[in-house]
Amino acid sequence: MTARGMHRRRTERTLPGRTLAKAFVMAAASVLVLSACGGGGGGASSPSGPMPDAPPAAATDVRVIDADTVDIDGVRWRLHGIDAPEMRQTCRAWGRTWDCGAAATEALMSRAAGLSCAGSGTDRYGRSIGVCSSGGEDLNAWLVANGWALAYRQYAEDYADEEEEARANGRGIHAGAHVAPWDWRRGGRLGGEDTFAWVATGDLDAGALADRMLRGDGSGFYGHWLDESVFGLADGAVAVSFGAFPATNPAGIGGGVWKGPAVGLERASGQRVEGSAELRIGDFGSPEADIAFTGMTDSGGAVRPDMRWDNIPVARGAFRSSDATGSIEGRFYGAGQGEAGGVFERNGIVGAFGAQR
Repeated sequence: MTARGMHRRRTERTLPGRTLAKAFVMAAASVLVLSACGGGGGGASSPSGPMPDAPPAAATDVRVIDADTVDIDGVRWRLHGIDAPEMRQTCRAWGRTWDCGAAATEALMSRAAGLSCAGSGTDRYGRSIGVCSSGGEDLNAWLVANGWALAYRQYAEDYADEEEEARANGRGIHAGAHVAPWDWRRGGRLGGEDTFAWVATGDLDAGALADRMLRGDGSGFYGHWLDESVFGLADGAVAVSFGAFPATNPAGIGGGVWKGPAVGLERASGQRVEGSAELRIGDFGSPEADIAFTGMTDSGGAVRPDMRWDNIPVARGAFRSSDATGSIEGRFYGAGQGEAGGVFERNGIVGAFGAQR
């Protein structure tokens, strides 16, 4: 996936840099996943002094318990200054519940070859506490920076900056709603229900795509994601829009406007086409959507004709129009219908759009 063609905003996030190897690396270590007993270790204590600089001896056996606990040559280590989702913990993003605890564990497993830990002190469970690394990289910091753990500020502020960066970029568990691991161990759970819904121009398992993207794998997808929705091209030439769908119409006094980008693919030439999208409702009391794509330019720099659809009825937060010239279908996403998105086909172009109010 490539970077977005529009100015970066707080509510938009990109996937580059977040792709994780899904194969388990076994080159220098034997890596096993065990069921976590006692979880990430609520009540863990952390050493007050700095971690030692001397590199530890190479490990011969590494067992990943979860994303903040590992066994190395029979010694159990609790990663200093971080707290990761429990193995069975779930989060919610784009209106879909996903296994964020298992994904966080997979993330650490992807870096487990050559993993070693160093530190002084133990917690109340007798686990050693330290900083773990692989290939010279601080994995405690890497997990927090990629949204697979939180800074455990009750015991240390070492990784607070990494957490703020991950939250600002919507990485890992910050892609949506989550319960802090320390609260989850005390019985805290996400409220509400899943509202995930999608539209696509072809056969696509949008749920599987969402799960894969939440794990950091955006391969085969070109597009954008917002706070509550995602839109783009998947598997080459299938346009898709999905997100948290409340199934209710926008409300308020008067009307509203949603603006954002549109991305497409001309099937005949294989060229990508990008432009601006605007969805407008003049009267929330009798909602009809007027949608326009302007500034459409292909990857060769050629300008493509604007596209318009007018007076599309909106019912239960969804809209659809189809005629001899093409089709468009979409939904309003998120609390307060703050986002809108959909898929379209016209002039030999298949594509998707997303917009914010």
